[in-house]
Amino acid sequence: MKKVLKIMLVMAMFFTIPPVSAKEINHFTTKVDTDVTLKDNYTSSVVASGDEVTFDSSVKGIAIGAANQLKHKGTSDYAILGGNIIEIDGKINNDAFIAGNIITFEDEAIIGRDIIIVGSDIEISGTFNRNVSIYGSSVTFKNAVVSGNVKTYATKIKAQKNTKIMGTLSYPEDSSYKAEDGAVITKIKKTEPIQTADNEDFFTTLSAKVWSYLCLVVVFAVISLLFPGIFTKINNKFEKADLGLMTETFTKGLLTLVLVPILFVLLFITAIGIPLGFILVILYGIAMYLTTVFTGYLLGYKIWQKVFNKDAHLLLIGLFGLFILFICAIIPGIRILASILTTLIGLGIIIDLVKPNKE
Repeated sequence: MKKVLKIMLVMAMFFTIPPVSAKEINHFTTKVDTDVTLKDNYTSSVVASGDEVTFDSSVKGIAIGAANQLKHKGTSDYAILGGNIIEIDGKINNDAFIAGNIITFEDEAIIGRDIIIVGSDIEISGTFNRNVSIYGSSVTFKNAVVSGNVKTYATKIKAQKNTKIMGTLSYPEDSSYKAEDGAVITKIKKTEPIQTADNEDFFTTLSAKVWSYLCLVVVFAVISLLFPGIFTKINNKFEKADLGLMTETFTKGLLTLVLVPILFVLLFITAIGIPLGFILVILYGIAMYLTTVFTGYLLGYKIWQKVFNKDAHLLLIGLFGLFILFICAIIPGIRILASILTTLIGLGIIIDLVKPNKE
């Protein structure tokens, strides 16, 4: 049910988006629409989001895309791509991160350096000049040539006859692995089993998290482009964040989490308060969903500020923070704590955003 509600929210956001043309913002080009096709040559990084997104251009920077159906047919220096169905048949000169449901690399695909691939059904063809890390359910190597090592974390792995892996192919010892005659693999190494300590299906969790965070990326992109002032306010408030400010934000979130449900009960036990109670429930649900968006942006902003010490477009900052939260969400040892902190800090941020400024 939660997945259905998230999908409906994302679809509703798309239907309300007016056509937006590409525009340069500092060193980034951004474009959001239901159908986005990029054909020009860009000397900046590019952020594109929509139902269907196609990179058929030259990007001298980072190609960042989030869509239901996403194609990378051109050339880019780096790539961060997320979607339901992803097709790669272009060239990425350096490193890449690809996350989706069905991911296909065509024969023409060229990856210059390291790549991380997270998905359900993954087909690998093309040329990979360094290392490949794959997290998925089913992985098939077709016409793939890999110069480095391949690390797979999947339940089903198949290497067809035209596969060439010059380094080491590693996979979990309880995976189903098959290599056809003619496949060239220099070395094979078995690693720890897939099953986690609590006997939880890793890939069920991973698939759910990937889809959830892809939806959040799209929602964040829409909010940041339509209401950038929201994130400017976050920047101003937390530019010099200290322990006291973070504790205050955490406390506001905790009080909101506890007191609002009590208010629900008080409203629903009085006939005159029932309509207001329904409205409050809807707003509370939306706020809970958006906690990850705002916490992810704040996390990305503070890390970017401390590590890189230079300005960046808010889309890049938000995607960076959401990616870190995604990694935390799939690590069994810390995901529960990360989820609690994300919710409470996010609620605290939302309370600060909606309350009027004191002047």
